[in-house]
Amino acid sequence: MMYLNLFHRSESGEKAAIVRRQQKIVHARGLKTTMFLQYAELFDDVCLAQAIEDRKQFGDEIALGLHKMAGPGMEECVHGNNSFWLFPKNRKREVLARVLERYREVIGESPRSLACYHLDASSNEILRELSPETETVVGGCFEEGVRVYHGCNNSWYLFNEGMPWSPWYPSKTHSLRPAADAADACGLLAVPHLVRDMSLAYEDRDDFWASHPPNVMRGLGNTGSFCPYDLNLVDQYRMQERFNGGMSYYNSFVSAGWLGYNKNIEVPPVVAWELYGKLLDYLARLKADGQLLDLTLSEYGDWFRSNRPLGAVPSEVYWAKEMLYGSGKHYLWYLDPSHRVLVDTDQGGSIGDYRPYVGRVPVATGPDTPHREMGSYPYIIQSQHRTGFSTHHRDGSRTTLYLTRGTETVDLARSRTKCRCLDRGDDATRIVLAPAVVRFEDGVEFSVATTLAFHPGGRILVSRTLSGPPDEVLHCREWFKGAHGFTEYSEDLHDIRLDAGAGPVDFEYLGRSWSGTGAVAAEIPAVHTRIELAPESGRLSCSGVEEGYLFNPYFALYLDYEVRTGETFQTWITSKSTK
Repeated sequence: MMYLNLFHRSESGEKAAIVRRQQKIVHARGLKTTMFLQYAELFDDVCLAQAIEDRKQFGDEIALGLHKMAGPGMEECVHGNNSFWLFPKNRKREVLARVLERYREVIGESPRSLACYHLDASSNEILRELSPETETVVGGCFEEGVRVYHGCNNSWYLFNEGMPWSPWYPSKTHSLRPAADAADACGLLAVPHLVRDMSLAYEDRDDFWASHPPNVMRGLGNTGSFCPYDLNLVDQYRMQERFNGGMSYYNSFVSAGWLGYNKNIEVPPVVAWELYGKLLDYLARLKADGQLLDLTLSEYGDWFRSNRPLGAVPSEVYWAKEMLYGSGKHYLWYLDPSHRVLVDTDQGGSIGDYRPYVGRVPVATGPDTPHREMGSYPYIIQSQHRTGFSTHHRDGSRTTLYLTRGTETVDLARSRTKCRCLDRGDDATRIVLAPAVVRFEDGVEFSVATTLAFHPGGRILVSRTLSGPPDEVLHCREWFKGAHGFTEYSEDLHDIRLDAGAGPVDFEYLGRSWSGTGAVAAEIPAVHTRIELAPESGRLSCSGVEEGYLFNPYFALYLDYEVRTGETFQTWITSKSTK
């Protein structure tokens, strides 16, 4: 079953007519909405009357929106800043108290739901303090990081990468990290602002490729009013029901500005309306067929807390198939309270994004915090920001397998593979990849079959089986290269400590290396995490750590195996908290 939220937000002036039209076309299809009233419209008698009537007649919810702060008596408090998450903490409390006071005056109760582009840890804390009746929020825009920042000509100061892609219980210390347990939880349930294309969110601008037809138009994903992509995205989210307990979640949050004349869209508004209507038609058909249930945000929050309580669903996966360009690429996403991992099958099944939740890094935004506007959860691997497969000087942030035969070494990341099977077992989630073929200069080919098993507690078991000409022996290096960060720019790595088994060594950017005979590790105090590579099976010949330098600002861990064709070797990648 797919659970649907349709979100609208209030507007005054000319845009008010667009909002009314939105409401009418949704209701005409037998669907209901959550209307987020913004502060200015809490003083608009017509807007309030319409919202109350829609609640009475169609079952809509009247929620609170923090997307615009303008309104009577507010300017001296906000000074034009509409980004609630970027106020200092005392100003967040002052602004929210004023908005809640007016909401209660005109609606007669506290809001059960609230929406903002991003709610950082201090925002959630203040919300729970001032309005404990508010239980469900739109808590963040998935992966709104530097790609969107650059694409908006450096004017979109919303940095919140590293979050879940579907509903989650935020932690007290970092709103984008799913809570590990009740003591860690902030007391809210959060949903994302739009659901995203989980392939293009990794390698392109995710604000184009989401459950928002006019944004897809902005990315030129349509030909006039023909845009099968919008409906294909719905179906891809429905596909995830197979892997996540029979439940999928979808929302659409189209504001009025995208349905009028908009300088970011090259076609007239009539096309945006047609595409929005087609999306609503499809959602209505799914509802009529019993495959979709539309709920208000607070209704969905009630359902989620009853059916998927905190701790009841230990992990979540997403099998993303690229569906716009016909590239055939697959990406696999895995998330639990210990880490979030992306498997990039276009680079041989390497890990392309790794966020170590186990470190529980605390982040709040605002000018009174050291993070200022940077609300992301830090990565250790992010190969789109930090090179990944070698394209110029050296490779960057990623995992891979190097295969050496004689004097020639081939990188498995040169070989594309695909996800063949996704098994959600009781003990682990296993991703089985199709064998990736590597070819050496003399034409001899080998294949590597890879399985990644995600076990609880931040443990990944990587299993490789080598096939090829009989009795060949290859030198195989399991490789992990990373560096903590938030953007494409490097952070200071001086506090990292590398350990090849003889004791930790401080990172000093000198390009040194140390070899060992067993497990190797890197301790990264900035993210409170220790990464370890350890052999599970196979003939380990050597291991080691490598220290980067300023033109190669990473650390690397490796394990070397001697592998005969037909043999399997296994490696543990483990993240542990250093707190």
